[in-house]
Amino acid sequence: MKQRYQETFLLNIQNHQNATWQGTVTWVDRRQRHNFRSTLELIKLIESAFDVYEKKEGEETEHED
Repeated sequence: MKQRYQETFLLNIQNHQNATWQGTVTWVDRRQRHNFRSTLELIKLIESAFDVYEKKEGEETEHED
């Protein structure tokens, strides 16, 4: 069963150019900050945060045998 995870991100949009955003995103729960140069890059950064949980969940399932 997939669990739902809740994370908090702070966005600092520093510039809006070429129909996209540039700035920084801070993953509050892990105290990590990353720069992004496009909205797509921002989405990928946020998505990668949830990949961490999916990998952990997979590892736990492997060890339950």
